[in-house]
Amino acid sequence: MALSFLNPAILYALVGAAIPLLIHLLNRRKVKRISFSTIHFLKRLEKKQMRNLRIRQLILLILRTLIIVLLVIAFAGPTLRKGEGGIISERGPIEAIIILDNSLSLNESQLSGSLLEQLRQAFIQLEDVFQSGDRITILQSSVPLQYLVKEEPFQATLWERVLQKIQPNYLNSDIDLALLSAGQIAEQSQFASKEIYLISDFQKHALTPAIKEQLNFVEKNNVSLFAIPIHHVAAENISVDSVEIVNRLLEVNLPIKIKAYLFNHHPSKFLTTLASVIFNGTRVAQQNVSIPPAQGKEVTFEATLVESGFIQGEVETESDALIADNHRYFNFYVPKELSILHLVGEEGSAGFLPLILQPALERGIFRLERDVASNWAAHSFRQYDVIILEGLNQISENFIQRLRQYGEDGGGVVIIPGKKVVIPHYQKLLTELQCGKILGIRGRPGVKEQFLTIGDIDWKHPLFDGLFEKEKPEMNPIEVYAGYHIRAAENANVIIQMSDRSPFLLESQIGEGSVFLLTSALDPGWTELPYKGFVVPLLYRMVYFAGTRKVIDRQQLKTGEPYRQQFRSLDAPFDFTLKTPENTSIKLTPLFQGTSMLLEFQDTFLAGNYQVFQSSRLLSVFSVNPWREESQLEVWDEALIENIIPGVTVLSREESLVERVKENRFGIELWKHFLIAAFILLIVEMIVARTGSKKEYAPESATFASQKV
Repeated sequence: MALSFLNPAILYALVGAAIPLLIHLLNRRKVKRISFSTIHFLKRLEKKQMRNLRIRQLILLILRTLIIVLLVIAFAGPTLRKGEGGIISERGPIEAIIILDNSLSLNESQLSGSLLEQLRQAFIQLEDVFQSGDRITILQSSVPLQYLVKEEPFQATLWERVLQKIQPNYLNSDIDLALLSAGQIAEQSQFASKEIYLISDFQKHALTPAIKEQLNFVEKNNVSLFAIPIHHVAAENISVDSVEIVNRLLEVNLPIKIKAYLFNHHPSKFLTTLASVIFNGTRVAQQNVSIPPAQGKEVTFEATLVESGFIQGEVETESDALIADNHRYFNFYVPKELSILHLVGEEGSAGFLPLILQPALERGIFRLERDVASNWAAHSFRQYDVIILEGLNQISENFIQRLRQYGEDGGGVVIIPGKKVVIPHYQKLLTELQCGKILGIRGRPGVKEQFLTIGDIDWKHPLFDGLFEKEKPEMNPIEVYAGYHIRAAENANVIIQMSDRSPFLLESQIGEGSVFLLTSALDPGWTELPYKGFVVPLLYRMVYFAGTRKVIDRQQLKTGEPYRQQFRSLDAPFDFTLKTPENTSIKLTPLFQGTSMLLEFQDTFLAGNYQVFQSSRLLSVFSVNPWREESQLEVWDEALIENIIPGVTVLSREESLVERVKENRFGIELWKHFLIAAFILLIVEMIVARTGSKKEYAPESATFASQKV
């Protein structure tokens, strides 16, 4: 322990301790002594009185000197510091970095108010810790990190400006990243004193033990770390953690199933809530849900789709302690009408496909345009959702390249080969569309004595979603008399296999689009599939899925994650607008990349559904949701905080933050003790002086009376 002073300049006033001595010396007068015979008898009494007077004067001199010394020392700010330290320790400017964790979990409401308000109050108390000359940085630990103030000099209006910026948000906290950012500022600072303050609820996902090894800058740069915990209580909170659309093929006027996962975060209490599903602002389903303590529950909703186009969905629960996690947003697309270009090999060859698709055409689900393949160049492929190639034997190089580009842009392609295909042409086609390689023809068309049968079927593929009641339905054998031997590409998905395990139907992904390939012609001489009832749902769903593939990958982001989406072959005008959940419109500037363009948006700080428009046309929808981790209130206690963050001082909001910081900064302040000692000595001095005055008058009166006698 070492004694030091905060205001050492005042110690020069210690010379004032000589004032009582000077006064005492100036008051001493040398008088000439004249002896009288009549007063010889008083000399003994005089010597005794003078001795007492000198002792009393010496005591008063010492007391008055000590009083001045104690007062000067008290005003000099004496402190008792740990470790080594000099006598003089003057307060210098401080580089201070304050980390505020105002992430989603701090939105929790309590009887005494929100936790965010407690954070604000702790921040307000810190204002008295600083003074003019200090440099302040204030950043939020929610990702992306945001500096509210960066390396600004302390001034009276600083705290008021920052308080206006501390608002609730839906973001995730990353204390590790915030500490490292604060450490960089501390390392670059030229100030001798550096301090980092962290106000947080210290969730385990935000502050990880691994950060301990990266905090070597604390000891290296003599940084003082302070942690101010904000405490949660056992709050009644149910969060909506996830939403899943069970159906993978969506149609108007058909049922849709939605699964939501709800979690009860109360450690000991059953909670009940009314959960609802909302489509485009309309409530379509709801049910009461009771969840055991500290457990989750999966809830299934069913509704009927009555709208087409982009559907903005939401699952919500009733209000509780943390309202921000009571909503989960999602989106999906229901095509109103798929535009199909059906290209055939020979003019007038009808085939079975128009008959198979006739019910969908009558219901307005499909719009079919049919033409011979030789006229392919007369069509703008962008206008179609699906292109069906049926009965083509020859395919030109230019046609193949156009198909490849169309698929990469998100278009769907369905290939039903002709009866006499040119192998090199199909070799090129299947290679460009990433389907595989054609090895030749097998079997003999029209010869039904020898055949293969359709064997294994991937019933989990979206083509068969909801088609049968059983997961693995039983189906009568379907004979295949002839076909093309295809070796599937590595990334191709074989949906239906024949009995020799070769592909009968496969799917490949090219860019944002899908390609479906039948390895046999749709002809009774090649397979009996056209006469089977299975052919209708199979072909219908192949076409439907191929046409909706580009919008089936619904964009889901977490708050704070940037939105990026690439669009291909869009026509002018290139006027893009983003509408936020608050109905605020923001202009987007596209980044052109050849025939495609990239749209970006960084500020996804608000949860909800965002809409992207090209002029007045709704181009895309993406959903932004809170981080599930923010609802999981697993926090570090004070002892573990001290273990993770080396050298940290944990402060309690119930105590004086200013006093604790000053104690840590300067040591234990002793000025109060010195001031009390000075007042005690002052009282003693008054008593001694008053008692001495009375005694002086008493002997003088007695002497005067003796002389009169």
